[in-house]
Amino acid sequence: MIIIPLQEPFNFEAAITDYGWWMLSPNYWNNEEHLFYRPIQLSTGKNVLLCISKHNHQLMIETETNIPLEHNDTKEIKDQVSWMFRLQDTFEPFYTLCHDYEELLHIPTKRKGRLLRSPTLFEDVVKVILTTNTRWKQTMNMVNNLVNGLGESVKTNHQPEIKTFPTPERVLEAGESYLKEHVRVGYRSTYIIDAATKALDPVFDLESYTSPESDSTKLKEIKGIGPYAFNTLSMILGKYDLLPVDSEYKAHVIKKYFNGEPPTKQKLESVYDKWGSYKFLAYWYDIYS
Repeated sequence: MIIIPLQEPFNFEAAITDYGWWMLSPNYWNNEEHLFYRPIQLSTGKNVLLCISKHNHQLMIETETNIPLEHNDTKEIKDQVSWMFRLQDTFEPFYTLCHDYEELLHIPTKRKGRLLRSPTLFEDVVKVILTTNTRWKQTMNMVNNLVNGLGESVKTNHQPEIKTFPTPERVLEAGESYLKEHVRVGYRSTYIIDAATKALDPVFDLESYTSPESDSTKLKEIKGIGPYAFNTLSMILGKYDLLPVDSEYKAHVIKKYFNGEPPTKQKLESVYDKWGSYKFLAYWYDIYS
């Protein structure tokens, strides 16, 4: 059992289900038992199934693997889980802003604000690419095809077989034609191949952009990362000052704030300006509260 102490009040269920990533493979949330299952591949190549739960002020992580885990493996698991649940982030400034808006008072009361992210930035880049110009059901299907087709099996007693999210190496090995024909990602295959290539490029070093000091604007160099995708990735990196302006955003804002009449682009995108560094969270909880 791996234990991570929690430093402040923590809403485990909200940290998982407030963002749609929990519905995408290889994540699995057991709502009845309040257990979050996540298979991961460690840097050593070991495949491990994590079963995460919350007890009192601790995250409890049970591991399933047929390979013994070393001390460094345990540390890597802690680091990945802490990253996924944003355990190092504070949301007090956002909570303070919420107190001025009655419809969002439940956010600080329920300690919301943490939006689930993946263990690696590569996985999140691919998943964001697969949300562009499509419906959510199709995104789920594409991600599921990718994991089932290219993920590696985790040796457990669970049925059906559990697989990890594929590595950049595995994606490049499969190639663009496989992504089109079997994963059925269409034109996005070029973007996914480019993301995998940059993930393995020691100069670009994709995973280094998880550092707050990094220049994340370089993520725009990945094919397919336009304004919507970049702004979404900025949120994933813990920067909430940009908005994911897509058809869903436009429909919500026009209906709620402009009585169904399309405003100018400037007005459309300035609705949440008063939230400053937390515009993304304000929009997210405004539309889904």
